[in-house]
Amino acid sequence: MGGKKSKPSPPPPCPFTRTPWRTIPAWNQDYELLLRRQIKEIQPQWKPTIVLVGPVGAGKSSFVNAILSVSKGHKTDGACTGKGDKSCTTSYDKYTDNSLLQNFRLRDCMGLEKSAEEGFNVADMVSLLKGHIKDGYTFNPRSPITPENKTHWRDNPKFEHQTHCVVFVVDANVMHTGIPPAYVRKIREIQTAVKQLRIPRVLILTKADVLCEEVQKEISNVFRSFRVREAIKTASEVFNIPEASIHPISNYEDEDSVVMNWKKNIPLLLTLRQITQYAKDRIEAVNEHSDSD
Repeated sequence: MGGKKSKPSPPPPCPFTRTPWRTIPAWNQDYELLLRRQIKEIQPQWKPTIVLVGPVGAGKSSFVNAILSVSKGHKTDGACTGKGDKSCTTSYDKYTDNSLLQNFRLRDCMGLEKSAEEGFNVADMVSLLKGHIKDGYTFNPRSPITPENKTHWRDNPKFEHQTHCVVFVVDANVMHTGIPPAYVRKIREIQTAVKQLRIPRVLILTKADVLCEEVQKEISNVFRSFRVREAIKTASEVFNIPEASIHPISNYEDEDSVVMNWKKNIPLLLTLRQITQYAKDRIEAVNEHSDSD
C-alpha cells in the first residue's frame, strides 16, 4: 500500500537490418500530414464498417483510442480498455468522428478468450460479418444471437450493413512466446468465414516497441528491427495473411504519454490508410459486380 509501482524491465537490444525492410517516403512531419490528407481523401460511396477482432488484452480498444487520439490531435479514451483476463468490451461498439474516421466506422467487439465458453463466440462473428447484428447488441459467450432476438437481429441485411474489412489485432510479443492454440483455432475459424465472404483482412501487431529497446527509444527504427521483422513473418505464417497487410504499431497506452507524438502517429496512419482503402475497394468491387450482372 502506498508504494511506487515497479516499472517493467526494458526490452532487450536487438540487431537492425542495414536498410529498412519496409520503406516509406520519409519519416517526418510532412509525411505525417500527407498520410492524414490521403486518408481523408478516401471517400467510399457510403460509410464502410471495419471490425476489430482479437484476443483479450491484444490492444483492440487501445488501437481505437490511438486512432481517435491521432484524429483529434489529443489523447482520448473513448473505448473501454483493461488489462485483465476478461474482455472489457462486451457490446458491439461503433466509433467515428469528423476527421480521419469521417467516412468510416470502426467497430470493436468482445475479445477472444482461451475457453470456448468464454469471450467472443465465433458463431456471432458470422452473423456480424453478414450484417445481421444491430447496434447495441451485448455479446453472450454461451449463447450466440439468433433471429428470435427481435431487438438486435436484422433479417435481411443490405450490403451496406455488412463488414467491409476485418482487422485482426494481436500482441506482437506473443509471436515470440507462442500464441495459445485456442486463440489460433478461433481466429482461423473466423478467417474461414471472412474468406468465404471475400472480405479483405489486415493484421495489426500491437506493442511492437516492446520487442526491441531501440524501437522503444525511437519508433522510426521499427522498420529496421530484426525482431519486429521476425514477428511479422511468424504472423503471416500463422494467420495466412500477406506480410504487406501486417502492421507493427505502438498504441498510446503509456499513462505519461499525454502529448501526441507525430513519429508514433506514422505507423498508426499507415495502418489506417490501408484499412480504409481496403474497405473502399471492397465496396467498389461489389458495386462493379452488381453493375455487370
